[in-house]
Amino acid sequence: MENISKKDYNDYVVIGLGRFGKSLALNLAEQGKRVLAIDNLLSNVEEVEGSVTHAAIADVTQKEVLKSLGVQNFDCAVICIGGGITASMLATLGCKELGVKYIIAKAQNEQHKALLEKVGADLVIFPEVFMSKKLSLALSDPYSNEILKLSDKYKIVEIKCPAKWDRKTIIELNVRKKFNITVIFIKRDGEIIEPTPELIFEKGDSLIIAGNEKNIEAIENKLIDTVDFKDVFTDAFSEE
Repeated sequence: MENISKKDYNDYVVIGLGRFGKSLALNLAEQGKRVLAIDNLLSNVEEVEGSVTHAAIADVTQKEVLKSLGVQNFDCAVICIGGGITASMLATLGCKELGVKYIIAKAQNEQHKALLEKVGADLVIFPEVFMSKKLSLALSDPYSNEILKLSDKYKIVEIKCPAKWDRKTIIELNVRKKFNITVIFIKRDGEIIEPTPELIFEKGDSLIIAGNEKNIEAIENKLIDTVDFKDVFTDAFSEE
């Protein structure tokens, strides 16, 4: 198979528009990707029609139907069919025989995974397992995400802006001296901002900070009074 990296993918076929497939198709479209969304139910297709490049009602178990939709012209196919195992296997096989470069398929269990791999899936996923792991991490440490461990004592992490820092500047908080950490970057509305002493923190900011583990933990324990589990669940189940 041709060696192609994920960053080269621009065209996606999403087959099966249940909750997972619909969310995937819409998120890819929001990222500017060309998306063909297919399902055998009109109601599911109508939910994404107008948001994706093209949406179609079709029997995805028929290779000729997939060919008529131009599936062979897409970089990556994601098979998100729930329910019966046969349909997902036939859709995977059809995409493989049509020459789709990379095929990702959703499996229900290990036996299903093995069958999907045999008929041509390059990657088999268990979305529920992935989401449960993501949620457990979010619940166990909801305000911190370790990016890089520099040593036994020092690390770089991403934390949510503490509520008590809202509308205050780095110089006003005297962050480096008072907390013994360094703010490297600020993530705001999808943009990366280089901090200046006069920059004002805003609610919703994420801060990339570096420092001693104990000092970072002190910030979390001292400044984060309550955990908003609504936000935790929203973050855990968002597709980034």
